[in-house]
Amino acid sequence: MKNFIHFLPVATALFVSSVYSAQSGNVGINTNNPQQKLHVSGTKNIITANVGSSGIALIAPTVRIDGLNITNNPAVFTAASTLNPYYVNANGEALVVKGETSYSYTAPGSDAITTPVNFTITGNLNYQLSAPLLTSTFTLDRRSMVYISSTISADASTTAGNIINNGRAKSIGAVLQFTSAPAASGLPLNTSYISDATSFTNGATLGSLNNFKLSATTETVLPAGTYTIVLLGGGISGNGDDFRVTFGNGNGDKLNVFVRPL
Repeated sequence: MKNFIHFLPVATALFVSSVYSAQSGNVGINTNNPQQKLHVSGTKNIITANVGSSGIALIAPTVRIDGLNITNNPAVFTAASTLNPYYVNANGEALVVKGETSYSYTAPGSDAITTPVNFTITGNLNYQLSAPLLTSTFTLDRRSMVYISSTISADASTTAGNIINNGRAKSIGAVLQFTSAPAASGLPLNTSYISDATSFTNGATLGSLNNFKLSATTETVLPAGTYTIVLLGGGISGNGDDFRVTFGNGNGDKLNVFVRPL
């Protein structure tokens, strides 16, 4: 035996729906054969092929919970980010939390360094670092997976700006350092966290060493707190073999930080 429940006019409000209660105790909306304790049925209907800028289609039927909307969750939703993951915690409570967030982002085709930085490497067999070329500060309100991506262009030349052609080995690199982080993170501060480097020689008078691309990139799980990470340039050469590196002279320089709460 099935029970059919219809909502009738009450006062000035009119609610019309089809809710079915089966002998099994299952309840169905728009189905008279519910397969679960709550079964919402309906044919596929693409309401919109693109939700915001996400590229994700919104499919009906959907379930609306007013307690999770943007008005009641201003810390989760913003005017620019209206789509976030839906979770269930260990207590069976439903909630919406922030999805992947861009704390620092350089759009494709853009360049985060508009004024190139010249850095002279003294030939003394010691690795030397420049001042920070790019900086990003971000705050996590919960334990999160953090993706850090960087690209820096580097042109090598003599200290006078000419082509290097002495045939001696040199190395240039990009280094990421955390300069501030919560103690609970266990991160070392003001020291290399991740780096990308290349070694080279050039003995040709007409050789070209311009537009190296260095990419120091990493991902890590971090606890809640505020962090600052910097991108620096670096280099090393043999005794007496000074040379110059110009960082940021090319295109596509960036330091991007993306966060996915866990």
